[in-house]
Amino acid sequence: MKYCLKILVPVMVLGLLLGIPGIEKAYGEYPEKMITYVVPFSAGGGTDRLARILSSAAIDHFGQALHVVNVPGASGVVGWKETLNKPADGYTILQGSPTPVINLIMEEKPALSPDEIKIACYIAGFRSILLSKPGAEWATWEKFKAYAKKNPGKISLAGTNSLLMGAAYTFDQAGIEVNFVPYPSTADAVADFLGGHVDTVAVTSSVGKDLVPQKAAAIVNTSEIPLPEKVKEYKGLRSAKDLGYKGMFFPRWVGVHPDTPDKIVDFISQKMGSLVKDKGVTGLTKKIGEELMFIPRAEAAAAYKDMVKAMKKSAELLK
Repeated sequence: MKYCLKILVPVMVLGLLLGIPGIEKAYGEYPEKMITYVVPFSAGGGTDRLARILSSAAIDHFGQALHVVNVPGASGVVGWKETLNKPADGYTILQGSPTPVINLIMEEKPALSPDEIKIACYIAGFRSILLSKPGAEWATWEKFKAYAKKNPGKISLAGTNSLLMGAAYTFDQAGIEVNFVPYPSTADAVADFLGGHVDTVAVTSSVGKDLVPQKAAAIVNTSEIPLPEKVKEYKGLRSAKDLGYKGMFFPRWVGVHPDTPDKIVDFISQKMGSLVKDKGVTGLTKKIGEELMFIPRAEAAAAYKDMVKAMKKSAELLK
């Protein structure tokens, strides 16, 4: 018996070191089963549509299916908490957006911290574009900045909290003040803007291009990320970076439980990167007006950290 043990122990150790297939398989390889893709909003919204488009081609990239599960509630926080309650094994991933992050930042007693997630990548995003009526005395950035400095708080700016945050972040650096008017939806803000109830409005690029140049003039892109050159409606529009400021970009991010092994997170990032380039995916996302924009794990994690910091500062400006 002692003789057998003397032989068996070295063989087992050697097997582990050399990676004998049978021993490696016993520990499992990721992914071996379907992955739950948590969407923290109801079915039919922008985040849900994007997740379902991605899941339709996921098996060709991940080798396993992505099963979309809607867990709505508390502006995306309920689905986030659901992800944290699952094992840190990479089999539950969260399709995030700016909404739950902003909700957590603006609440006095948030249910969790925006840092309670490990970012795998960014897959899309949107910018806050500032619009004015054509011919208004503040219809260009130079005129807008000059008027706002001379008349602090006189210009009214409508938009959702997220889009207003982007504008507030840029305005703070420019040393100007406006009257922020929060709206529950961009559609409501645009309606009041067109009706002449507010002076300016913050919108996404997809909404803005349907208004420019006939019904609105684009003043500035408050993100650091420039708009695609092919979008003729925004030709020549400058970004916050062009003006020497730090901008705010609003990403659709993919995250997992903070304790998920880095090797698995890197795998998710890599496969999401190939998935957003899938021809079927790009074709469908174009139809719903979504701009895919992949940013890998390390860069996305750093950008997310900066975004949270900027949002905390902007939240104070909007109070």
